[in-house]
Amino acid sequence: MNALKISRTCLKLRPALWGQQRLMAQKVSDTNRKQSGESEVNNEPIKYFGSDAASWRAKDTRSGGSDEHLWYQPYVISGSLAIFLLYFCILREESDIDLKLEGNLFEHVKGLEEVQLTMNYKYNKENGLDNREVIKRLSELGIDVKLLDAN
Repeated sequence: MNALKISRTCLKLRPALWGQQRLMAQKVSDTNRKQSGESEVNNEPIKYFGSDAASWRAKDTRSGGSDEHLWYQPYVISGSLAIFLLYFCILREESDIDLKLEGNLFEHVKGLEEVQLTMNYKYNKENGLDNREVIKRLSELGIDVKLLDAN
């Protein structure tokens, strides 16, 4: 409401201000000419205390504003998260993607189990760990353990 009143007032005053702006521009240019000839040095210290700079906190500059949160914000976020997890974990019906994810990864990626068992066999052999289960599964898959020892 106040912004509307201000804009209307500015529109009414604009023609009257045009002439004043020209006069001000001339005065500024005249004072700039005088000041360039008479460069006066002001040796007074700049007053810090009592200015706006004295009350400004550096934290406000780094963070970009106040960090005040509403008192109920954590409750709203926690409630929203709880409702989402309730829906996603309990109320939602299983889809075909969920059924695919239930299975074993070795069933979906061909050759992954052989590579994994080979790496486990070499690691266990280097570190002196028991390899019986790995050898048993490799023989079930049809991989010769003697070929692994040759490499």
